[in-house]
Amino acid sequence: MNDPIEQRYLNITRRQFFGRMAGGIGALALGSLMNDRLFAAAPSPFERGILGAPHFAPKAKRVIYLFQNGGPAQQDLFDYKPGLVEMFDKDLPDSIRGSQRVTGMTSGQARFPIAPSMFEFSRYDNNQDGLWVSELYPHTGAMAQELCVVHSVHTSAINHEPGITFLQTGSELPGRPSFGSWASYGLGSGNENLPAFVVMISQGYGNMQAISSRLWSSGFLPSEHQGVNFRGSESPVLFLKDPTGIDRAARRRMLDQVAWQNHAEAERSQDPEVNARIAQYEMAYRMQMSVPELADFSTESAETLEMYGPDVKQPGSYAYNCLLARRLAERGVRFIQLYHRGWDQHGSLPAQIRKQALHSDQPQAALLKDLKQR
Repeated sequence: MNDPIEQRYLNITRRQFFGRMAGGIGALALGSLMNDRLFAAAPSPFERGILGAPHFAPKAKRVIYLFQNGGPAQQDLFDYKPGLVEMFDKDLPDSIRGSQRVTGMTSGQARFPIAPSMFEFSRYDNNQDGLWVSELYPHTGAMAQELCVVHSVHTSAINHEPGITFLQTGSELPGRPSFGSWASYGLGSGNENLPAFVVMISQGYGNMQAISSRLWSSGFLPSEHQGVNFRGSESPVLFLKDPTGIDRAARRRMLDQVAWQNHAEAERSQDPEVNARIAQYEMAYRMQMSVPELADFSTESAETLEMYGPDVKQPGSYAYNCLLARRLAERGVRFIQLYHRGWDQHGSLPAQIRKQALHSDQPQAALLKDLKQR
């Protein structure tokens, strides 16, 4: 007759065995190196992550990552290049392009003429050398004191997918954890009733580059650290209300029974994904109470709503998501990822980029101002 206890420990994968053995040895070593006073420290929201509480009080506690999907033309927004005017329609020198590859869409071009920006630039005071910003971004330019523009960012990728994957995960190859997943894994959430990592997508104009859920995947980290995608509707999360005929108490009893079964399975299989499933069920239950309050803008002042622009009450708009991002940050969500689609202007760039800028300029400037004054 098989011993069930023996079977429990035989039913473990090689990866789980070495992972648990390394974790135990690492914990013993870490315990001998850590300062004893850290063990007596009062619990904090940071201790929910794998890293525990930091050794100093951090200035940055949360991240709001605004990602303009498709790649805005930097020379039309922040990268002022007046010298290009004199080089209009001249061929791009080989000394500039070097050995850089060209895409399939441009490989058939007979020449590569230089085209300067069609838009005027203004120099905004930022207590340094000034910040040049296009006429397309007057609201954002007015926030120059709060901006730091990095001009040296580049990648070897020439197509959207590997470039976007690199900017979201640090690798051009898919499968790695995203930035938000690392933040969730390392630091945890400051609010047990909301996910540590939230994703929101806004529609723009023109060519809509696809956005894949792998961009907020947890990769090889436990799945509880993947981003939670809020929908662009009045109900950001599905099934916030209990089913018809099921009261709150009955719902709680059902989830307790499911949790009991999952705990039994976790003990049997020693599979960490079962524990992730338990955590996700509990988070979904708590979000039934926290998300409706989060999405209720009636507590916002008329001045705040006006600051974000006319689209702020339209669920899923960039303005709506920017304000929702501020409310998430206030409630302790660690990493808030906003995608704004429609920046891949292949044709009709002057008209399309104007629409995109008009859609995004005021809300993102309002977000900066709103955060600054709180």
